Amino acid sequence: MKIDNGNFDGFNGVTAGLQPEDRWVFPPAGYNATNGIFYIGEDETKTLEIVPFAMRQCKEVTDINGVTHRYPIKTKRTDMVEGDMQSRLQVVGIVNDELHIFGARSWTARAAWANPLGGPYHDARFEGGIWPRLMNHIKELKSTTGKATAPLCWKLRLEVGEAIDLASAANSKQRAKGHPIKAVSMSFVGAEKAAEYERLYTDEAIDEWVAEWSKQAVGEPQADHASAPLPVQETADEMIPF
Repeated sequence: MKIDNGNFDGFNGVTAGLQPEDRWVFPPAGYNATNGIFYIGEDETKTLEIVPFAMRQCKEVTDINGVTHRYPIKTKRTDMVEGDMQSRLQVVGIVNDELHIFGARSWTARAAWANPLGGPYHDARFEGGIWPRLMNHIKELKSTTGKATAPLCWKLRLEVGEAIDLASAANSKQRAKGHPIKAVSMSFVGAEKAAEYERLYTDEAIDEWVAEWSKQAVGEPQADHASAPLPVQETADEMIPF
């Protein structure tokens, strides 16, 4: 077969037409709340610096046939199939100068990012979530200085907090403890990096990555994926659904 690749000068690739599983395959990062350890790939650390690009959440229900059904995060339980439900959260952002996906199934790790600042779903055991606090800062900065920024303009330093009681009000026998994630600092990345990250955000179609979890979807039976276990970073100390 004769192949003519033509002239690739100025061509940066395309994503249209690719299957979803071929896109957004970034190295993993995560957090083990029981041990108070961040993971960057397989490396363990007590701190994590990340420039967050975007966050997404969903609920997953595994039915009696082992099929996983994904729902938008605000879907009511009565509107889902019967089965075991688990909430998920992912943040895509720059860690060690490349895009990673921070994955969280445990409530402790999810609360660090998304715990509401108030209202009936706020969990007082944890600080307000990093994401709503960041959005508030961006809004206030815009109103006071007129400068529009995005999450990708800010580098966050996360550390491990002291262990707290995670006993569930719904389960009096639950006596687990976990280490909350503490956001200890935030700094502007600088004009040059902000422009670089904005281009990267567009090139990687991160808006589409977020939107992927805003639609209901049905996966394959788990038995078909026995060779692909869940990442160790996404621990399971689930307590309170959003």
